[in-house]
Amino acid sequence: MGDLGYHEIMLVAVAVFGSAIIKNSVGIGAGIFMLPFLALVFPPKLALGLGAPAMLISDAVGIRNYWGEWNKRELGILIPPAVAGVFLGVIIIRMVPDTMFKSGVGVVAMLFSSYHLIKSVFRKPYETLNPPGQPTDAKKSLTFLFGFLGGTASTVIHAGGLVMSIYLLQRPVDKRVFVATLVPFFAVLNFLKLGAYLEIGIISSGTALLVAAMSPVIILGGWFGNFLNRRFSQDLFRVIVLVIIFLIGTKLLLTGHR
Repeated sequence: MGDLGYHEIMLVAVAVFGSAIIKNSVGIGAGIFMLPFLALVFPPKLALGLGAPAMLISDAVGIRNYWGEWNKRELGILIPPAVAGVFLGVIIIRMVPDTMFKSGVGVVAMLFSSYHLIKSVFRKPYETLNPPGQPTDAKKSLTFLFGFLGGTASTVIHAGGLVMSIYLLQRPVDKRVFVATLVPFFAVLNFLKLGAYLEIGIISSGTALLVAAMSPVIILGGWFGNFLNRRFSQDLFRVIVLVIIFLIGTKLLLTGHR
C-alpha cells in the first residue's frame, strides 16, 4: 500500500464502495462522487488516477448485472466521438495545474449536484418512464456532440455522467435501460482512460496494487447497487448522494487555492 496510512486506505474503500453502488443503482454520479471524495486527502491528479481502474472493475460488475439490456444503436452512435473526447481530455490534464484542477473538481461537483437536485424538485409528477426511442437522423449530430463531451469530461474529471445524464434525461427512460446503456459506454471509456493515465504517469504500480486490493469491496458495492435498482425507489437515495456530492464540492472549492 506504499505510504498510505489506515485513514487513507479506509477513505479509498468508502469511495470505491459508494461509487460502485451509485454506478449500479442510479447510473450517474459515480465518478463525480468518488473523485472529490478522494481529492479531500490525495492530490487531485492522483485521485483521478485512482478512480479509473476502480470504475473499470465496477463497470465489469455492471455489464454482468445489465447484460443485454442496453440500447445497442445508441451506444453505436455515442462511443466513437467519446473515444475522440478521451484524447482531448488527456491534453487538458497535462495543461491544467493541480490547484486549478482541485477547484475545478469542486465546481463541477457543485454544478452536477445542483442541476439534479433542482431537476428532482421541478420534475412533473405525471412524468412516465418509457424505453428510449431510437435517435433520428436529425438528432445524430447532437448525439455525437454529447458523446464527445462525455468522453472529454469523463477523462478530465470523471464527470462524464454529468454530460450523459443531461443527454439521456431529456427524455423519460426506463431505469434499467438507462443504467444498462451507461454501463458499457463508460466501460469502454474507462478502459481507454486507464491506458492514457498510465501513459501520462498519474497511475503507478502502487495505484494498481491498491485498486486490486479493493476489488472485493467494489464487487460488493456493485452487487448492492443492482439490488437497490431492482428493489427500491431511487428518489431518496439519489437526493442523499447529490447532497453529499454538493457538500464535498463546496469543501474542495473553498480549499482549492490553499
